[in-house]
Amino acid sequence: MSLNRRFAGAPGSGRLPLDPSRLVLVLALAGAPLTAWAAEGSGPASALADTTHAATFLKETVVTGARYPRAYYESPQALSFLSRTQLRDQNPTVLGDALYNLPGTDNSKDSPWEQRPVLRGLGGQQVLVLMDGNPVNSARGNGPHPSLVDATQVERVEVVRGPSSVAYGSDALGGVINIITRPAAEVSTGRSLRGAATIGGSTADRQSNASIQLMPQFGRFSAFISSGGQKVQDFETPDHGRVAHSSFSAYNGLANLRFAFTDQTALKGGWQLYRGHDVGLPGLDFALTTPGVGDLSQEFNFPYYKRDEAHLALEHAPKHSWLSSVSAKTYWQSENRNFFSHEDASGAYIPPPPPPQPPYPAGTVRVTDQDRYFKLSTLGLQLQATSHRTSRYLASFGIDAAQDQTAGENVRHRTYYDASGAVYSPTAVRITQSVPTGRFANYAGYAQNDWFLRPQWTLSTGLRYTHYRYRADYFKYAPGSSVPATSLDNDAVAGSVGLVFTPRKDLHLSANVANGYRQPNAQELFFNGPASVGNVVGNPALNPEKSVSGDVGLRWGPRDLAFSGNLFYSTYDDLINAVDITPNPPPPGPRTYQYVNITTARIWGGEAEVEWHFLSRWQARAAVTGAVGDNTSRTSIQQLYGISADHVPLSGVPPFKGSAALRWTSSDGRFWVEPSTRYSWRTNRLSPDPLFSNFRKEWIVGDLFAGARIGTGQRLTVGVRNFTNHAYTLPLASLEEPGVSFVGTLSTDF
Repeated sequence: MSLNRRFAGAPGSGRLPLDPSRLVLVLALAGAPLTAWAAEGSGPASALADTTHAATFLKETVVTGARYPRAYYESPQALSFLSRTQLRDQNPTVLGDALYNLPGTDNSKDSPWEQRPVLRGLGGQQVLVLMDGNPVNSARGNGPHPSLVDATQVERVEVVRGPSSVAYGSDALGGVINIITRPAAEVSTGRSLRGAATIGGSTADRQSNASIQLMPQFGRFSAFISSGGQKVQDFETPDHGRVAHSSFSAYNGLANLRFAFTDQTALKGGWQLYRGHDVGLPGLDFALTTPGVGDLSQEFNFPYYKRDEAHLALEHAPKHSWLSSVSAKTYWQSENRNFFSHEDASGAYIPPPPPPQPPYPAGTVRVTDQDRYFKLSTLGLQLQATSHRTSRYLASFGIDAAQDQTAGENVRHRTYYDASGAVYSPTAVRITQSVPTGRFANYAGYAQNDWFLRPQWTLSTGLRYTHYRYRADYFKYAPGSSVPATSLDNDAVAGSVGLVFTPRKDLHLSANVANGYRQPNAQELFFNGPASVGNVVGNPALNPEKSVSGDVGLRWGPRDLAFSGNLFYSTYDDLINAVDITPNPPPPGPRTYQYVNITTARIWGGEAEVEWHFLSRWQARAAVTGAVGDNTSRTSIQQLYGISADHVPLSGVPPFKGSAALRWTSSDGRFWVEPSTRYSWRTNRLSPDPLFSNFRKEWIVGDLFAGARIGTGQRLTVGVRNFTNHAYTLPLASLEEPGVSFVGTLSTDF
C-alpha cells in the first residue's frame, strides 16, 4: 500500500532511456570527427560564449511586453531578464530555480520539479508563460510549468511584471514570463558545424545531467539542435534529512531551424520535446493520526508528464515599404500527463456505507489509488506587421487565434481490508472524466504603438479585443451522473497607456497604466466531481478576473552603473475562489466546493535591481522586492476565514525578499568567483492562511560559485549552494529547501 509501487515501474511509469554517463562516452567518441568536419567550413566559434550580454542590463534589447523589439529603457513596463550566461553560471535544477532571484518573481513550489511562477503575488493561471512567444498556459486549470523547458536550451528569459493582456490576452493578469530558446544562426553563406557538450551534477539531490548541442550551417540553412537528460534523487534538508518522493527523471529534445530564401525572407521552424517520469510531489503529501478517530494519509506524483511543441513561421522584411517586417506563425503543442494519488484511510475517515449495507468492522482500512489522466492539444496562429520607426511613431498590429482541446479520465481503484490485512471486499474500479472534454477557442486583434511626441517624450498605447468561444461536451463526473453539453461566448477588451520621459541620456522616468484579465478555465467553468480538495462544482456563470495596475519607474545608467526601480499599485475584481458549499450538518464523505467570483483585492509595493561594474574586474548586483496585498471583500473574508473584517492579508503575496552578489573576473576573462546571498523577511504578511504562516520564518542563505576556462573551449563551473547548511523554506513553498549542496558542470566546445 505504498506509493513506491509506482516509482518501481508500474504501468504508466517511465525511466530515463539514456544514462548520462553513457551520453558522456558518446560525446567523447563523437567529438574528434565532428571537430575535423567543422574545420572544413568557416571555423568553430565558441558555442558557449554569450555575446548578447551588454555592459549593463539597461543596454539590452527586449522583445516581451511589446510585440516588437525595443530597448530596455524605452519600455514603460517593469521588466527583468536572465541571460544565457546567468543561467549557465547558476546551473539550476529546473528553470524555476533561476527565476527566484529576479525582483517581483517567486515560485509556488511543491517539489523540486513542481514550481509554478508567481509575479507580484499572483500565480497559477494568473501568470502567462510563453515559449518563444507561444502561450504555454491552457484551458486545463492550475497554471503552467516552466520545468517543461530545459534550462540548457534557453537563450534568455524575459519577465514583464504587471498586466500584459494587450499584447498576449488572457492569463497575463499578473504578468508574462517569456522563455526564449536558443535560435538557429542568422547566416546565408558558408558551411560549418559547431557544438558543445555538458555534464554536471549536485550532491544534495544526487543529481546527474548531461546535454549536447549541435549548430550546423549549410549555406542558407542553419539549425540549433539539442538533447539531454537528468536524474534527480530525493534531496536532503538540514532539519529533516531526506525528503521522500522528491525525485524525478527527465529527458528533452529541441530543434530550431532556419532557411533564408533571401536576405529579406526567412522560414523558421521548431520542435520541442519533454518527457518527465516519476515526478514526486512531497509538498502535497500528508498524514493525519487522530486518537479515537482514525488515520488518513495521501501521497501524490506524476508517473509521467509529456510535452511536445512544433511551430513554423515565415518572416519577411519588405524593401521600399512602410512596413519593416511582417510575419505569420502557426504552432501546435500537446500535453499529456497522469496525476496519481495513493490514499490510506481508517476509522471515521471512511464514510459509512449506504443502507442497508452493514457498517464496516473495526480496524477496516480503505486503500484508494487514483490515476487522473489529462490530454491537451493546442493549435494557434499569429499574424503580425510592424512599421519602420519614423521620427513620430512606430506601429505594430496583428491577429492571434488559438484553440485548446481537452480530454481525460479518472480511473479509481478502491479496496477495503480488514484488521488482519485480508481483503474485506473486492477492488472496485470507477471511471469518470478528469476534465471536461471540449474546445476552447479565442480570436483576437491587437495594436501597439510608440508615439515620439518630443525628443524626450515617448507615449506608448495599446488595445486588444478578444472573443472567446468555449464548447464543453457531455461530462460524466460519476457513474449514473453527468452534466449536459455546455457553451460559453464572451468578449474582453484590454488597453494600456505608458509614458517615458528622458531628461538626460542616462536617465529615464516612466509611468504606465494597464488592465488585465483572465478568462475562467475549463475546470472552473464546467468541472463537476471529486478532486484533491474534495468534491468540486463548476460555475458556467463565472466572470473573468480583472485587474488595473499603475506603475511608475526610474531607470538610471551613468557609465558602468545601472539602476531600475518601480513602484506599483494594483486592484483586482472578481477573483475566483473555491468556496465551501457543504450542507450543514455535513453528510458523510468529502466536503463540497464551488468556484465563485468572490474576492476583491489590492496589491502594492516596489521592486529594484542594480548592477555596478567597477575597478575593471568587479561587478556587483542586487535586487530587492517588497509587496503588500489585502483581500478587501468582507464576504470573501467571512467565507474563507470565518472572521468579520474589512480587509486581511491576501494569501500568496510573498513577503519582502532580496538577493545580492559580488563577482570578480580575471583580466583575461578565464576565471571568475562569485559569492552571493538570498534572503526573505516580513513573513507574517502571509497570514491568515495557515499553509503559509504556521512554519515560516525569516532567513538568509549564502552561495559561492566559481568558473574557469580550461584548455581550448572547455569550461568548468563549481559551487556550493547554502554553504552554511541553513534550514529555510521559500515563502510560497510547501517544503523545506535542500541543505548544503556541491554543484559542478563541465562543458566543452567542438
